[in-house]
Amino acid sequence: MKKNIKKIIGILLVIGIFTVLFFYPKKNNEGKGITPVIFNLGSDYNTLDPHLFTEMIAVQIDSGIYEGLLILDKKGNYTGGVAESFTEVDNKITFKLRENAKWSDGSKITANDFVFAFKRVLNPETAAQFSEMLFPIKNAEKYYEGKVEEKDLGIKALDNKTLEIELENPVPYFKYILTLPIAVPLKEEFYKSKGDRYAVKLEGFLFNGAYKITGLKEDEILLEKNENYWNSKNIKIPKIKYIVSRDFRVVDNLIKNGEIDMSRVEHYNLPEYKKEGTLDTFINGRLWYLDFNFNNQFLENKKLRQAISFAINREKYVKEIKKDGSIIAKSVISNIITGYNGKYRDNYPDDKYFKDNDIENAKRLYKEALKELGISKLKLELLTGNSDPEILEIQFLQEELRTKLGLETEVVTVSFKERLTRTRAGNYDIVLNTWSPKYDDSLSYLERWKQKNEKNQDIWSKNKYNSLINEILVLGNGIERDRKINQAERILIDEVVIVPLYFSVENHYRNSQIKGIIRRPITGIASFDHAYRK
Repeated sequence: MKKNIKKIIGILLVIGIFTVLFFYPKKNNEGKGITPVIFNLGSDYNTLDPHLFTEMIAVQIDSGIYEGLLILDKKGNYTGGVAESFTEVDNKITFKLRENAKWSDGSKITANDFVFAFKRVLNPETAAQFSEMLFPIKNAEKYYEGKVEEKDLGIKALDNKTLEIELENPVPYFKYILTLPIAVPLKEEFYKSKGDRYAVKLEGFLFNGAYKITGLKEDEILLEKNENYWNSKNIKIPKIKYIVSRDFRVVDNLIKNGEIDMSRVEHYNLPEYKKEGTLDTFINGRLWYLDFNFNNQFLENKKLRQAISFAINREKYVKEIKKDGSIIAKSVISNIITGYNGKYRDNYPDDKYFKDNDIENAKRLYKEALKELGISKLKLELLTGNSDPEILEIQFLQEELRTKLGLETEVVTVSFKERLTRTRAGNYDIVLNTWSPKYDDSLSYLERWKQKNEKNQDIWSKNKYNSLINEILVLGNGIERDRKINQAERILIDEVVIVPLYFSVENHYRNSQIKGIIRRPITGIASFDHAYRK
């Protein structure tokens, strides 16, 4: 009897083990109980409303939870997102939407969802920072300014699955715009039901991308695969958890302890990551520069601005302070921007735009500036973010100006959000600022300094600059377009509207088990469309 009981128990144990082994992988494949990929964003985002994004941190998240008409494939070529196909005739692009393109609530995405979304972006009351990205659409700018009616706007739903977009002129970069959050659809009924609660708390979101948010905390966002996404079966990473850890020395320790799978990293442990083969390095085209407040009576003086620019040793800056592969900038437009023939920077080299670390000339200009200003000494405020790298950089710049010019400065460090707030409000003298291209075209830089107000016209050639940008906007790809682009760029440099410092190179740690991540250099985002865990 005892032998029979032992035999039965043994059989039950075998059955139990088999059951666990059989069912556990199935549960795992559905994304339940799986440890997510832990991705450190490094800094805060401002909003996850795709039409209101203000920085590329938000684009990283938005690109996973929303999708536009087009996406980029592994090689960076345009391919269908929500749109299954598209045709181009003259200035008209006609998109056919996928039959299986759905929202996360299971309802179908329609052409009207794009029409409503684009109208929202072009409504000035929405206050979309990058609304001008849609201005290439026929009458879009006039619609934004209230000069034409909705029927005149060059975007129309021909039926539920067919969308037509008509452009004002040939626009080389417009398809890239359609891959960005600014151009994702919005379901009118859902949006109106949420009002000002849209995209704020979890219940205020509706997704159409590969992922949906299932957990939303201040410094933590949990994404899970969206089962209603049209290509869901090919999404191999079931969960992503975004966290915000701002101290990059701490980040290195979290990586060492296996608590982070992906993160931008600073120079502290780069050799180790390179040796391990866990480092993704790419040029992102982001320009770091000193931005002047022209409402400051002293900074209106061009010689003062030149002295500040010429005094900085950029080679020492990138090699001894950055130490991450960053590239000296003497211009505004990075060499990752292709231009007419893929070689804008080759055709317009920037190595002789000005000489940096030109101490003798800098001192002369500073002395002349003080004389013109009628003062014997000067003290200005240097504003910066409060991350470790930014603090090191601003201290270096402070010392450069003190030792070479005798210019005293007070450093003010604030959070990323506070820096944005103060900069937009004009509450600064000089700020260590940054600007990232949002699409593969020089205008993605140059439009940053196109200003409609009449302020500061006597300080720099604003009207001439604005006219050049307007001329570039209506030109298709060609030699003449690149020539005008260079003229506009030279105004910013020659008149010292800003002081370019360096183009950043991003170094990202990636757990060696995670494969198939596609890096988009222009936006800096990591795409999980083809990713998997080995």
